[in-house]
Amino acid sequence: MPAPRSDMADPAGDSPRPGPSPTTASQAHAWELTWHWHLLVLTALATLAVLVYVAAEPGWRWVAVGLLVALGMWYLLAGRLLPGDDFTTARGWLVAGGMLALSAPVVAIAPVAAWGIFALGPLYFMLAGRWGGLVCVAVLMLASDVQRFLAGDLTSRETVVTLAIYILVLTFCGWLSGWIQRIISQSSERATLVEQLRQSRAEVARLSEEAGAAAERAHLAREIHDTLTQGFTSIVTLAQAVESELNTAPEEARRHVAMMRQTAQDNLAEARAIVAEQEPAALAGSTLDAALRRSTERLGAELGITARVTVQGQPRRLDPEPQVQLLRAGQEALANARRHAAATRVDVELTYTADSVALEVRDDGNGFAPDATPPGTGLWSMRQRAEEAGGHCAVASRPGAGTVVRLELPMTWPGPGA
Repeated sequence: MPAPRSDMADPAGDSPRPGPSPTTASQAHAWELTWHWHLLVLTALATLAVLVYVAAEPGWRWVAVGLLVALGMWYLLAGRLLPGDDFTTARGWLVAGGMLALSAPVVAIAPVAAWGIFALGPLYFMLAGRWGGLVCVAVLMLASDVQRFLAGDLTSRETVVTLAIYILVLTFCGWLSGWIQRIISQSSERATLVEQLRQSRAEVARLSEEAGAAAERAHLAREIHDTLTQGFTSIVTLAQAVESELNTAPEEARRHVAMMRQTAQDNLAEARAIVAEQEPAALAGSTLDAALRRSTERLGAELGITARVTVQGQPRRLDPEPQVQLLRAGQEALANARRHAAATRVDVELTYTADSVALEVRDDGNGFAPDATPPGTGLWSMRQRAEEAGGHCAVASRPGAGTVVRLELPMTWPGPGA
């Protein structure tokens, strides 16, 4: 037997109501028919067959038993094997009408068969809706009494009492069926909402995973750009210098080769730190001031220019996040001075105040127009780092007058999304 229609009639009428999407066996709703219900119906029919055989007139008992057998076959074939999980109104009336046509004569032959209404009544309401179910139940209840009334076996008083009882029973059945249908309708709507919520959660999880993956890719790209890329650029610059110095200045070439080796070792340490998600290798066992000083002095040695670091205020211990962001921003500013500025002097100033720390990198290089888009992603990366750490980044430059990059961060990290 199929599950109750998901378009079961509204209590106020028989207009269809949308139901939830089909469910799997493991997700079956409580109101859906299972093998337990089928066993109940078939057991009830078998019991009725025995009662009818005992109670019916000898000439009619086999007719009644045959009708009950046919009813069981109709239930199994028409009810269980009709395709689809949801009955349309026409299909519901087809099955309910066939059941009524087979069961009503049995009740007329043997009134004791009216007890079968406890097994068949709910099916009529499921298949034919509220009002159709009431009609089917009324016909089944009245079948034996109509036969008795036509035969003159009912007095007027008995007829009135019987009708009053039936009216009360049918009124209660109508109210109960409407109440149950409202429960099923609301449960169907809730099931639909739950399924939509489940799908929404799955979509949110998917989008969150994609956003997390994108953020991680951006983070790795920025870390690689601000560390490994800068180191490789330095190695290329030193290699070009060595090529021109091999024959003319071997001592200088050896010095540059040593710097290349050191830069490569530093890059290897940074790569391992990135993979292990550790703090930058430059900060391992060191302070921010010392790490910036090493990077600045290396730039001066590579390019043969003046590069120095000054510290203003009392150095203080920073949270790991702003310390990393300041180091990376300083390395990026120094790399920009190496690649684009053609500077002869670079000054790095680290200023500590009561609640913030500022990093300023100045060079006397080429500069650029403020309204022009500078090459690469370095300045964008520094601004992103400042925002993540709860600070801000400012860049001042003009053609031929050098560039000043200033990054100011709070002393403590406000946390993600602050």
